[in-house]
Amino acid sequence: MCSKSRFGVFSSGIQSIPHIDQFLNADLQKIWCFTQANLEGVVGWGLKPTAEKARRFAAKKNLPYIALEDGFLRSVGLGVDGDVPHSLVVDYSGIYYDATRPSDLERFIFESALSDEQAIRARRCMALIRKHRLSKYNQAPEVMFAPSDKQRILVVDQTAGDASIRYGLASEHSFKLMLEQAKANHPDAEIWVKIHPDVLAGKKQGHLVELAQHLGCTLLSDACNPWSVLDVVSDVYVVTSQLGFEALLAGKRVHCFGMPFYAGWGLTEDSQSCARRSVERSLEAVFDAAYIRYCRFINPQSGQRCEIEDTIALLTQQRDLLF
Repeated sequence: MCSKSRFGVFSSGIQSIPHIDQFLNADLQKIWCFTQANLEGVVGWGLKPTAEKARRFAAKKNLPYIALEDGFLRSVGLGVDGDVPHSLVVDYSGIYYDATRPSDLERFIFESALSDEQAIRARRCMALIRKHRLSKYNQAPEVMFAPSDKQRILVVDQTAGDASIRYGLASEHSFKLMLEQAKANHPDAEIWVKIHPDVLAGKKQGHLVELAQHLGCTLLSDACNPWSVLDVVSDVYVVTSQLGFEALLAGKRVHCFGMPFYAGWGLTEDSQSCARRSVERSLEAVFDAAYIRYCRFINPQSGQRCEIEDTIALLTQQRDLLF
């Protein structure tokens, strides 16, 4: 058994995450009065303003700042409702949604050289996610949409103030451009605009509700499993939403108006560019880097680290109990 690291933390919220010591393989020590000694790093939540104190302290003490975020297969219910996370990402050099500088995930993708076994495992896990129709959150029911003679196009909104927008080389204006471009590219199609689950829950604000109504788009205002929508659309337009990557798993054409982690590798049609992403990568390579190597998984029932396959099985079991 490897010895645990010793990390400092300012946030009581991070300390209270169930099984956080197992996620990090570290003991977390609350930093008081800037006097904590013998630390090997400082942990904070991504690039949120609430983590600024942790980032400043890490820089002052010449310690690594270790950024945490929810994993890409997080839980059944929403994090804002207190559902326990099944996965976290832990990044020592940046964070996956920040395209302004390198991150561990970007390096994993850039340096990817999958073995045959790794490629087979990635394809198998992608197939399991498709089969069980899993997403970051998994509390929304399946919906059967009526057939249509028209092509259907999905445009994905995000919550206002989402850090991935600013750090993904985009802005509030990017959403307007995206929706207008989708209309221009597909003048005879039905344009559907999907609202983020936190907006539907009344906890946050989005960007596209009013513009979508003005342009005569169909607003997806009821919670539904995103795979239900992916079943019936041909193209998906995103700024930086993770749903764009799930659309790639579903075999859809994906248009990016920001620079999410899966853009810039030859898999998407991009309106932005990132000079560091100068190579093409397969979907299996990006999936392996993001979902298998970058994410850390915990079985919240046992409190022990596990593999992505275990998390897929447990999330499926828990989700199926809801319906």
